[in-house]
Amino acid sequence: MTPADLAERARELREDAGLTQRDLADKIECSTSTISKAENYHEGDGMISARITIIETLADETVEGPLYR
Repeated sequence: MTPADLAERARELREDAGLTQRDLADKIECSTSTISKAENYHEGDGMISARITIIETLADETVEGPLYR
């Protein structure tokens, strides 16, 4: 799984759950800009841990590495 795959999965899970970015930000106690950055992959953006938190929270599953670029 690549960091870009994590971003796509995070967005899909949020949308499937019927949550807005604000709803999800409130749920995991972060800002809406963090959610937006996590869902929109840019190389070297440093958002892997935020993406993993989103996925683990919404999918109730553990994300394990390795993550490939």
